[in-house]
Amino acid sequence: MTGLGQIQPLARRIDAATPANRDRAVDALRALAIAGVIGGHWLVTALAAGAAHGTGHGGTVLHDDSPLASMPWLTPLSWVFQTLAVFFLVGGYSAAMSYRGGYLPWLRKRMIRLARPVAALAAVWIPVTVGMWLAGVSATTMHTILFLVISPLWFLGVYAGLTAMTPAALWLVRRFGPWAAAFPAAVVGIADLARFGLGGPSWVGWINLPAGWPSRT
Repeated sequence: MTGLGQIQPLARRIDAATPANRDRAVDALRALAIAGVIGGHWLVTALAAGAAHGTGHGGTVLHDDSPLASMPWLTPLSWVFQTLAVFFLVGGYSAAMSYRGGYLPWLRKRMIRLARPVAALAAVWIPVTVGMWLAGVSATTMHTILFLVISPLWFLGVYAGLTAMTPAALWLVRRFGPWAAAFPAAVVGIADLARFGLGGPSWVGWINLPAGWPSRT
């Protein structure tokens, strides 16, 4: 009860500081999705030390490895953390609810909000990278660390592109209703049938990228 008694005042302060027009359910889903993505990356990523090979000097270097390789029984747990689709769903809903015309100012505001965390990340890791270089950290170790920091940001480009398509998505929903989501889903289904069911070429799978991502939002 002591822990619950400490959480309740914090929850009340957060609730009082939250604007009345905020949708608590959307915020909760967004937080759940972000926590799932972070937890999923932690589950499949670990830094492992190994001997330096072909670097011209001795010592050890860090490389990334997946704990699931040595603990495969944890694999089903990774399914719980597949929450990126929830993140995109909530993002699409928020973008649609906030769009009231004035496309360029609206898009600029959304992109600035999206870029702020990236700028904060860069503000931390640029000096850290310079510090590692000055300290003589091996290029292999630096590459491993920076790759693990930067690679999770890949989805932001997709997210930004889908956000820019919000007016078109709204038009499709108003025109076709729920069937608007059926169009990209059908393209994905046909592409998978051609590739896996009919033995089509592997490049057919790339069709799923522009078709599949919009169906998530």
